[in-house]
Amino acid sequence: MITTARERSLDSLAADAITRYPLRKPSASFIRHNENLTYHIIDEESRQKYLLRIHKAAFASMTGIQHTRPALEAEMSLLHELKSTTGLHVQIPVRNSSGDWVTVCFSESGEEICCTLLEWIEGRDIQQGEQLTTEQIYDLGMQMQTLHQYGRAQDTHETTGEGSEEEVNRTSRTEVRPSYGSIEENLNMLRQLEEGIRLGIFTPEDFELIHETFENINKQLEAYPLRPETWGVIHGDITRGNLLVTEQGISMIDFCLYGYGYYLFDAAGAALIVSGEERDIFLSGYTKQTAPLTEQEIRLMEGFMLIFTFGYFAFQMANESRHEWMKDRMPKLCSKYCRPYVQKQRIFYAI
Repeated sequence: MITTARERSLDSLAADAITRYPLRKPSASFIRHNENLTYHIIDEESRQKYLLRIHKAAFASMTGIQHTRPALEAEMSLLHELKSTTGLHVQIPVRNSSGDWVTVCFSESGEEICCTLLEWIEGRDIQQGEQLTTEQIYDLGMQMQTLHQYGRAQDTHETTGEGSEEEVNRTSRTEVRPSYGSIEENLNMLRQLEEGIRLGIFTPEDFELIHETFENINKQLEAYPLRPETWGVIHGDITRGNLLVTEQGISMIDFCLYGYGYYLFDAAGAALIVSGEERDIFLSGYTKQTAPLTEQEIRLMEGFMLIFTFGYFAFQMANESRHEWMKDRMPKLCSKYCRPYVQKQRIFYAI
């Protein structure tokens, strides 16, 4: 097999990172290169399996605050706490030989690149078109609520719940990890999507409807309380690709994009995984320990479902291999979901 100089360089980086961990006889196999470069590591002596992540995105548009050392240390700390204090079956971070969760390596050009190692979770990916069982959907809802209840508990401990101190705490956290779904974030995403007009991916007419949709959502957010009960730690990237079917049930993996945002944003991403007729099952699991969602919250959740979908377009803007797909998909997204949404029609079970 012929490899490029770039691939050899990345493999060399992985080989260097592995030496920083107390593994006796490691072997590595490449998995994929997307927002991170990932390898499956097997210690052939202990038979332990790991996931090595080299935090170097495949495209510039995928690079963000989540790749910095403070952000990765926060992610490793979160996974450690979730494993220790909740019933969530998450990946366990592994410290390097120096006792650190984040390993810093250098590319051939001298670029500083962070690496992390996680224990491997045995399971399988959800197949394309696979229908989850009622139990799995309900369990996913309960797991999302467990994660969000963890976030609420953290906010209760760390903030006063009112005034400027809460804002200071919120700002300091979003300086380390990404934030999602806020008015500011939505406007930033809208600016990213506008680039699609210049690239010939979206028509001006479609973008005008997208703009109206974002305005509608942001007006709702102006009236929605931003407080510990509604905003905090979220996964940020719940998709089928970030769920595993294991013997313990569905496991949420890949917290690389975890950050802070409205809990309804996270729930909206999870709801998109299942079909419309199964979403009440998800909601029944999600609200088992809380009050049912109000009409206002369902309406806002619909908006977040659209934001979550648009986020993929913005994330892939620099990936030319997805441009034709986006060009074909955007008119349908606008006519089938955005237009009914701005006309105040229910799309929760349709999108």
